[in-house]
Amino acid sequence: MDNFKGDRSKKIWILTEILALVMFSLFVYFVFTGQENVMEGFIKILTSPTVLITDFLVVGGMGATFLNAFLIFIFNYTLMRLLGTPLNGIAIASFFTVFGFSFFGKNILNILPFYVGGILYSKYEHIEFKDILVTISFTSALAPFISEVAFNIHVLSEYAYINAIVLGILIGFIVTPLAKKMAGFHEGFNLYNLGFTGGILGAVIASVLKLYQFVVVPQRIISIEYDLKLKIISSLVFLSLIVVGFYINNKSFSGYKTLLKDNGLKSDFVMKYGYGLTFINMGIMGFVAMMYPILLGQTLNGPLLAGILTIVGFSAYGKTILNIVPILLGVYLGQFGSKTDGFTIALSGLFGTSLAPIAGVYGVFWGVAAGMLHIAVVQSIGVIHGGLNLYNNGFSAGIVAGFLLPIITTAKESAGKRRAKYLQRQKTLHDLIRKTEEQLYDKDE
Repeated sequence: MDNFKGDRSKKIWILTEILALVMFSLFVYFVFTGQENVMEGFIKILTSPTVLITDFLVVGGMGATFLNAFLIFIFNYTLMRLLGTPLNGIAIASFFTVFGFSFFGKNILNILPFYVGGILYSKYEHIEFKDILVTISFTSALAPFISEVAFNIHVLSEYAYINAIVLGILIGFIVTPLAKKMAGFHEGFNLYNLGFTGGILGAVIASVLKLYQFVVVPQRIISIEYDLKLKIISSLVFLSLIVVGFYINNKSFSGYKTLLKDNGLKSDFVMKYGYGLTFINMGIMGFVAMMYPILLGQTLNGPLLAGILTIVGFSAYGKTILNIVPILLGVYLGQFGSKTDGFTIALSGLFGTSLAPIAGVYGVFWGVAAGMLHIAVVQSIGVIHGGLNLYNNGFSAGIVAGFLLPIITTAKESAGKRRAKYLQRQKTLHDLIRKTEEQLYDKDE
């Protein structure tokens, strides 16, 4: 499928190292050209509560945010390399998702306890940690719990840091079996299963914290001053993915139409179509995703960048232009008659593409319906976990998918029965006409 000879994964890792070098170069550029104190901003990012929505570009500045993103990038990259994690579609999806959320919500400090918990779980179950690494990396959706417990100014305690670490380890330990059970609720039609799992787990933990008067202060910190820089950087990354994919795919786009026809349900594009077509799809989807907030008149910021990069990542595992556009359209149409602002529509649309398999399997109509339902649910569901689950849209998408699937199935079965009855009537009528014609023919003779 690809133009890579020998060990393909090794060469893909080399490309990843090149991307890491580009990230580091951007960090150095922002450090030397900006007027900000990078280390001071970085400390603010590490020690600030990160409840939804906290844009690190505002908290720490551009240089500090890119330092945080670079460190998380290197951490996950190094861990995957050392453990020998297979670079399949879901691994790429997790890599880009965690990297995207390093611009809002996740820092190199508040994600670590989950990995420790995952290691302990792997030892307890006598399995290899690399087999659950992707699950644990997604679990960092609950990173705000760590920051809130450790640095919440309303709950001062000398044990706050220890409590935060213990909570993170506990979450990392129990999340893997929970995620396996939760996947059955939406049958894979919500690509962000850990968002749904995190929502359930987050709701339980948030309820316990509230019982003991733990106060979570909602945030809405969104940057507006880095729009052009983020567009340029993102465009270069997406273009690079297309160029690299084009080269790997024998310097062609051959096979891309076949990929576009994939319904996206439990589809690992790397395994089915190869790295070349997967990278091409990721790059194209990056531009499509970036255009959505732009068409809505929104400036790029940390949260929207996270949404865009998550789409890019999951373009290796289920998302195509054909199955995300109905979701985006549904979210857009859902705003009419409501007072929902443009930023919420943009963010909910980007993350709402978690429901892409519904459009892929059942068609445009149900995709639009899923998007419209999603924008309604996502605005109310955050109160359950107190804004401490970064994948709030994944939580909403799981609920929407679980709600819609029985309705879709019933509608499809009803339509099938009506068609069967129609065909039966047509057959009966045809048989009657044929019998009448035979009788007339016999009389004539």
